[in-house]
Amino acid sequence: MQWMEICQLTDKNLLGLEGMSHAAPREKARAIVRNDRGEIALMYEQATNLHALPGGGLEPGEDAHAALCREVTEETGCSCDRIVPLGIVSENRAHADTTHISYFFIVDTKTQSPMSQLTEEEIALGTVLKWCSVEEAIQLIGNNTANTPQKRFLQARDLAALNAYVQFTQARQ
Repeated sequence: MQWMEICQLTDKNLLGLEGMSHAAPREKARAIVRNDRGEIALMYEQATNLHALPGGGLEPGEDAHAALCREVTEETGCSCDRIVPLGIVSENRAHADTTHISYFFIVDTKTQSPMSQLTEEEIALGTVLKWCSVEEAIQLIGNNTANTPQKRFLQARDLAALNAYVQFTQARQ
């Protein structure tokens, strides 16, 4: 499958720092999950006041599609009834000597279970699922004060994906 590049994030364009990491990329699958009311899912960490799109890392031997379905089910309790690839966001975090490739998908769900399978860390951070409009999601993620390099990368990654999603949906109208 040929993936469209949404954007590349680096220390230079986010933090104003020089340098590039040469670490092997950590691959992740992330989703813009839509319910039948047109709302999208956001994971909210109460302890850090961080809003993020659902998703996580690929496990050994797992492809992006399988990781996506697993992560969406674990974090949101939702089924993945229709899946459309959106694109990738590449991150080169020289300050942390890491690289990431996030495969973003649009997921339509018809089944929402109140039972998620959050990790102990996610539970400790007070992670909860929120449903909101795309505009509200962009506002919640964009208005958060990203006070660490990690949060700045997460914020930029998810905003880039949401903006690509808006362009994608507008092109289909």
